[in-house]
Amino acid sequence: MQTPTFSLYWALIIYGALLGLIYVFPKTRQLYKKAFDFSVLKKFPTYLLILTAFLTIFFANLVIFKRHLSSTFNLLTSNYSQTLFLDTFELISLLVGKLIIAPVFEELMFRVPLSIWMNRRFYFIFALLGSSIIFGMMHSEYPLFGVILGIVFGSVYGLTKSIVPGILVHFLWNLFSLYYFNYI
Repeated sequence: MQTPTFSLYWALIIYGALLGLIYVFPKTRQLYKKAFDFSVLKKFPTYLLILTAFLTIFFANLVIFKRHLSSTFNLLTSNYSQTLFLDTFELISLLVGKLIIAPVFEELMFRVPLSIWMNRRFYFIFALLGSSIIFGMMHSEYPLFGVILGIVFGSVYGLTKSIVPGILVHFLWNLFSLYYFNYI
């Protein structure tokens, strides 16, 4: 079985370079600092939005991949795990990559640049669609679903003006999908 550690190393290098570029330019650095607003987590409507976003993603998954709730229950109650073939380091790399690195850095790459156009609704919609299409292309196994994910994550960011709830939704979906598709 191919080890996921190689992709994890490359992801760390690429995302590290991105962080380096962000740090070099003061205006960009300020934009990213502003996007990490944890105060939205003190508001109850943020949690309703996170739940709504998660359910939207879940039902979009059912529709796009032609699944039924009964098949979902069968997947969730299956004893088969695809991690049987991974050693401890590979499993930890998979979990860190899918649950920490991917949500944080994908949201940094695809959502924060939207804030440049957030002041104007017309431009924001085009920027949201553009970044969602690129996000979908980056998820080549399921591009249409990737576009839907991008729209949902971008909408959460647009409504809260903070990247933190989007990261939480992304984390929750990745965690759920790891369990849902029997990786853990």
